[in-house]
Amino acid sequence: MGKPDFLPPPSPAAGPASPLAEGAASISLSTTSNTFSPANLGNHRQTYFDDDPTELATDDLPPLYDEHENDAVPFIDPLAPTGPAASILNLEPFKRDPRSDTVYYLDSRLDSDPKYLNDALVHLSQLPPRPFAQIRGTHTETRRKSDDKTEQVTVVDFDIEIELTHLLYHNIRDPTNGAWRQLHSVGNLEKVRRGTVFTTRAPGFGGSGGAIESGEPTVEEWCHRFCASRAGLKNMAFERRVTGWDWDYLKKQLERLVHDTNYRGHTSITFPVRNSRVEIYNACRVNQMRLTKWIEVMFMLTLMFLIAWPYLFFRTKRWETVYAEWSMSRDEPDGTGCVERRYASMSEAQWYQMWARAIQKAVLERRQGHLDQGDVERADQPADQAGGFAGMVQAGVEAMGVVNRSFGWGGDSGSQPRRFKFGRR
Repeated sequence: MGKPDFLPPPSPAAGPASPLAEGAASISLSTTSNTFSPANLGNHRQTYFDDDPTELATDDLPPLYDEHENDAVPFIDPLAPTGPAASILNLEPFKRDPRSDTVYYLDSRLDSDPKYLNDALVHLSQLPPRPFAQIRGTHTETRRKSDDKTEQVTVVDFDIEIELTHLLYHNIRDPTNGAWRQLHSVGNLEKVRRGTVFTTRAPGFGGSGGAIESGEPTVEEWCHRFCASRAGLKNMAFERRVTGWDWDYLKKQLERLVHDTNYRGHTSITFPVRNSRVEIYNACRVNQMRLTKWIEVMFMLTLMFLIAWPYLFFRTKRWETVYAEWSMSRDEPDGTGCVERRYASMSEAQWYQMWARAIQKAVLERRQGHLDQGDVERADQPADQAGGFAGMVQAGVEAMGVVNRSFGWGGDSGSQPRRFKFGRR
């Protein structure tokens, strides 16, 4: 990244300076407004730590998918934690659920050795969550079937997503020290499962049972309590949380961006976080069976889950007391009594300025899939630069986009534009 620079970003109250009226190459991340409070920072002065837009445009964007297509070297995950602790643990997951993206561990060392469990949680906290921005638009159509009946069908007009994982790092070339992450234990007033079936606060703080907590238990203390429990079935859930961005502000900006295309369908803006949850079960035959896919399917088909699910739910003691926090920004004192907001990579307004044209173009093209840095670079590329048949196709798509913005598009089949009647009252 470049040298620290202190630049006040635009005010979201008035909306960021529209990047749609100029080329993507001319968008500057150094703005000149005096206030910015997407994270409700009041009058705190904001701080940005990058004064090199060229570097930002290449290093801080997700990579093109074909950049390393022909590399002959074996794949090495650059974001995976390394070091002696990682090699000593030799911890392998028992199962990975592709639907919920949850990783399950079933290892006797994790439920009997508190030090090993604590080292495993430290190791897992170094693996980053994967936040995304997903923009989806749908509308419903009434279609006639072969038997002369009608049905309502949901049509996806566009479904695009952009990965934000790289924004968690202020130095992505050094994953170990290049991110603001910290392993936490929950507070006494938080309602979570504390070796219980249902959520509860700590004893003495609204929760019942057990000795009154004299302080907040540390991560090491929760590891000792989990391993010391004599429950036949027990589970510790570990979560990676992403903080430091005003997601509501960014959602409003993206909704307005889609609305400016004159889209009349149903817009959904979400920010899913993948690779965010880990569940550790004690090693026993029942837990091994509950995590085996074919046994799960068999119980579903034979309806035996109606008996097994209540038994497992009330029999399993759960801990949701440890989590890793990955911060995209944080407040730091500046030495003069004021507080500065420092971003690990860039702010919400900067990210929006960079991606707005590419997102709007993808929406008008009815794209479905991932966007990468190539889409940002091509957002302002004229159709004639593509040349040949590809240039003709691109010109036709752009022409369709102009028509859609003029007359509206993506509305439900039953919706009709408002009609005005002229005449006497």
